[in-house]
Amino acid sequence: MALLEQFTKKKEETTETKNGIAIPSIDTINQTTIAYEDSKACGGRTPNLKSSLETLYEQFFTKIKKDDVEQQELKQPYITELEGLTVKLSNKEEEIKRSEKKLDEVQEEVNNLNQEILKIKSSPETLEEVKPKSNIKLWIGLGFLIPLSIYILIFYISTAYSAFFKVFDPKISLFHTIFEPKALERALEAGWMEAGFVFLIPFVFFSLGYLIHMFWSQKKLSSYIKVCALLVITLSFDVILAYLIDQKEYNFNKTSESPDFTITMALDSPTFWLIIFAGFVSYFIWGLVFDMVMIENDKRNVKESLKKNLKEKINQKRKLFFKIKDTVEDNENEIGVFKVRAKELECIIEGFILPIQNYKVFAIEYLKGWQKYIAAELPIGQQEKITLLQECEAIYESHIQELDLVADDYQNKVFTKTI
Repeated sequence: MALLEQFTKKKEETTETKNGIAIPSIDTINQTTIAYEDSKACGGRTPNLKSSLETLYEQFFTKIKKDDVEQQELKQPYITELEGLTVKLSNKEEEIKRSEKKLDEVQEEVNNLNQEILKIKSSPETLEEVKPKSNIKLWIGLGFLIPLSIYILIFYISTAYSAFFKVFDPKISLFHTIFEPKALERALEAGWMEAGFVFLIPFVFFSLGYLIHMFWSQKKLSSYIKVCALLVITLSFDVILAYLIDQKEYNFNKTSESPDFTITMALDSPTFWLIIFAGFVSYFIWGLVFDMVMIENDKRNVKESLKKNLKEKINQKRKLFFKIKDTVEDNENEIGVFKVRAKELECIIEGFILPIQNYKVFAIEYLKGWQKYIAAELPIGQQEKITLLQECEAIYESHIQELDLVADDYQNKVFTKTI
């Protein structure tokens, strides 16, 4: 160290003093030049290079640590991030307060709804206040539903017999092709199993209508999907019946030159569409009327209807409650992450930052100057020079590793206040 001091005093550049030793200012000198002179003074020995690099780092470290302006510039990204986190923390805390207030409101609404259910159970006079005063909707619905049900019963008995058992006659009209007035009688003549099959087919459609009503009243996505599936099944069954009847009529009248019956021919046939509209459309209307009658009937049972409606509202409120609660928990988790990061940023801002890539530039320049003297002027053999130059490289690498400055993927090294 004394040897390095002796030669640096010969320079005329600005110097700094540390522990009574003159150290060249890193802001004003040429590191290659000073390293050349230092190497020349000690004969390029590697122990002196190691001491010189340590002095250079100490000089750079002290300079950067004391430079408030540069530290402020280096810390500015962290200061900006901390300010942004402070705003986010404030917003999240306000959001949690609003959510907690909303949770209290929803919980109070649920409690009020539960109280209403208890009131309905214990206060019959409450039911009289909300009980429908007129049954006209129910009776009108039943007035339509009963004849529609009879029509559906007759239609599907007739079409089922025509599709599966009837032998067609070219002399009969289009109406009698579809409708068979003596379907049950002739099915009984054919056998009790045929009669049972024809008679029970309409109840399959009635059952589908009942299922559609029950699924629709559940008001869930899965139930709506089931309703659509049941409608598709019903329509498909009507299409099959219409196709079979139309096919039988076509086959009965076709000649040897006529092509086979296809679905395209069925789509072009008025018989096919007449069966679809007389069956499925009527069935669809029956389903709507049946649903309306069931709803009106539920209203007559005021107690159960009110309890059902209140329970649905409670379920909706509970879903909302848990959704808000999940939001609060998510916000609290984010606040926890923000606080940890804010603490890290505060430690960084209260500490100091060393621009390690800048130091490595100085150190490399110093190494080049040291090696320049060895290569150009040191009076030793060529092989000895090569060995000494390699040792200098190793000293530099060891110096960088000891300081933990090897990585090139980050610009700065942060020294927090705890260090």
